[in-house]
Amino acid sequence: MLLMMGIAFFSSRILLRELGVNDFGLYGVVGGVVAMFGSLRGIFASSIQRFLNFEMGRGNTAQLNKIFSMGVILHLILSVIFLLLAETIGLWFLNNKLVIQPDRYVAANWVYQFSVLASIATIMTVPYDAVLIANERMKAFAYISILDAFLKLGIIFIISYLGNDKLILYGFLILVVSLITRSVSMAYCKKNFEESKLKFTRDKKLFKQIGTFAGWNFLGNTSFTLSNEGVNMVLNIFGGTAINAARTIAYQVKSVTMQFVSNILMAVNPHLIKLYSQDKNKEFTDLLFFTSKLSFFVLFILCVPIYLFAETILILWLVNVPNYTIVFVQLILIYLLVRAFHNPIDTLFKASGKIKYYQIIESITLFLNLPISYILLQSNFEVHSVFIVMIIIEAVNLVLILYLAQRMNQLNISNYLIKVIIPCVLVTITAVPISFILVKSNIDSSMYIHFLYIIIVVLICGLSIYLLGFNKKEKAMLYKTLISRRKLIN
Repeated sequence: MLLMMGIAFFSSRILLRELGVNDFGLYGVVGGVVAMFGSLRGIFASSIQRFLNFEMGRGNTAQLNKIFSMGVILHLILSVIFLLLAETIGLWFLNNKLVIQPDRYVAANWVYQFSVLASIATIMTVPYDAVLIANERMKAFAYISILDAFLKLGIIFIISYLGNDKLILYGFLILVVSLITRSVSMAYCKKNFEESKLKFTRDKKLFKQIGTFAGWNFLGNTSFTLSNEGVNMVLNIFGGTAINAARTIAYQVKSVTMQFVSNILMAVNPHLIKLYSQDKNKEFTDLLFFTSKLSFFVLFILCVPIYLFAETILILWLVNVPNYTIVFVQLILIYLLVRAFHNPIDTLFKASGKIKYYQIIESITLFLNLPISYILLQSNFEVHSVFIVMIIIEAVNLVLILYLAQRMNQLNISNYLIKVIIPCVLVTITAVPISFILVKSNIDSSMYIHFLYIIIVVLICGLSIYLLGFNKKEKAMLYKTLISRRKLIN
């Protein structure tokens, strides 16, 4: 992750320089199809993965190949639906509603088509990702991710020397990289996992179970991704591609930062689902609460120094920082900290399989981002108000799904508040004021002094987390894990 974060930040800097602010923003809004379905990859993978892990927990290996094959068929159907929507409604919206410079419409359409093809490649390999995660082959997943990062880094150097229209060339090469990494993932799974060999089978009951689960999952998470990408399009309507450039940079910070938590959840989720399938309720709840806190604390130790030194970091990273980028980055970091509690609760509902009402609440609540943001910008509010709306709606959504979990006897809110929320609040109200006062007392503008202060802030956050965030049992668990990893490395 550290390697990939370095590559991502370096690539963004060069890409912004090579494409320019307007083309960089144009790719952010038109190529948002790739970003949207790239995030949906993990969402759909979790649907297939849930059924694989549930049967693994029961020791029912005979069902694994059936589940995988059904997953492939479902994603083939999804690819066809996506293609039809993309080439009708999506193409119409691109050419009639987005604010694009007249001389860039041809480039925008080429990038759009490349994005659609890359998205289809991603969708069709989702079941293979699910097999990797369900079998907890994190090393293979990491190597494929690193390959993807290095290939994208290579693209940056290629467009620096080739191509009359660098935006079109960049869109095409991103498609090529997507096809390569997806092919590697498929080949690895076919070689190492018997269940990943496609066999056409008829099982109406299983197809209905997976289809229903994936359908409800699709509803809630599509609202989430559409509200995010939809807000990006709303920003385009009111601010043009220059605003999209600032938002794209903020979301790259979000994506890289969130990957740290995503990888923790990717490693923990299979075990959580197995515990649930074996009716080990206490172990399941303890691990769920621990994961919730760990997700928040990992983000906290990353977000606080980035927030306080956003201007310094962005100038060092990008040199020429587009307008609104700093405030966009700071607000998206606050949003991430609120969102950190969501994903473990999401796993709770998926493990139980009771996701209908959960996804209905999610789809309605999160989709409110889009109309509210449009109304605010139409009323001449500042463009960063859309991020404030996201934060508030995410907090409301968390309260609603916690209440639903308690109503369904899946969670006790009092225990959750005591064991998860209160430790996180204590850490926040301790570390943030101390860090803020320390930073404001710094009158030296030297870059070296700023980095020294960043390290001090990280240490303050880490110490607060250790002293106030974890109980004795959790500290012992962390210590045991670190010792075992140290022995493994040695």
